[in-house]
Amino acid sequence: MSTQAHSIADRATTFATYTGGSSAVIFGLSANEIAAFIGAAIAILSFLVNLWFKWQHLRIVKAAAADRPDCATCPERDV
Repeated sequence: MSTQAHSIADRATTFATYTGGSSAVIFGLSANEIAAFIGAAIAILSFLVNLWFKWQHLRIVKAAAADRPDCATCPERDV
């Protein structure tokens, strides 16, 4: 990993630690409740990341199909 990537990862983990700790103190959440919220956030984030990469993959496949001369009748070509 590059130095910039480590720096961003360090900032993100620090932010998550401080946010989680302060929310536990302020709202009186237990460790199980915090873990449930973090799990839900990770699930939503994973869905969005997967959606993004599927969209990128579809875009690449459509571009590749449009460049193929033997694919004049491909359904991807009409989109």
